[in-house]
Amino acid sequence: MLHLSRRIRGTEKLGESRFCVLKALKGGPMSISELAEHERVSTPSMSKLVGSMTESGLVERVRDTADGRRVEVSLTQLGRDTFLEASASGTTRIENYLGGLKEEDIQVLARAAELMRGMSTT
Repeated sequence: MLHLSRRIRGTEKLGESRFCVLKALKGGPMSISELAEHERVSTPSMSKLVGSMTESGLVERVRDTADGRRVEVSLTQLGRDTFLEASASGTTRIENYLGGLKEEDIQVLARAAELMRGMSTT
């Protein structure tokens, strides 16, 4: 299921974790601990991921102007562009896939998505 999700969402080259971090940062800068909590991973794991993404030029670490001790992670232009490209690719794949399905199959998928959303909130 995860492999299908990655293929459909267009995250195969970027990676699911990187895609999710870029998506989270679309809303604005976040600290490493905020990102870790948002993605439900440990702070050291997120720190390592952000380090790799910084080296790739997708994100940058910036000192908070109000609190110089706080470091926030924000998107670079390359990060924004990469996220938009992956999102557009995923949207196209979903449209192409759903366009070939019968109406009753689409209804089954809609119900399954509803059930899965319920599972993720409990």
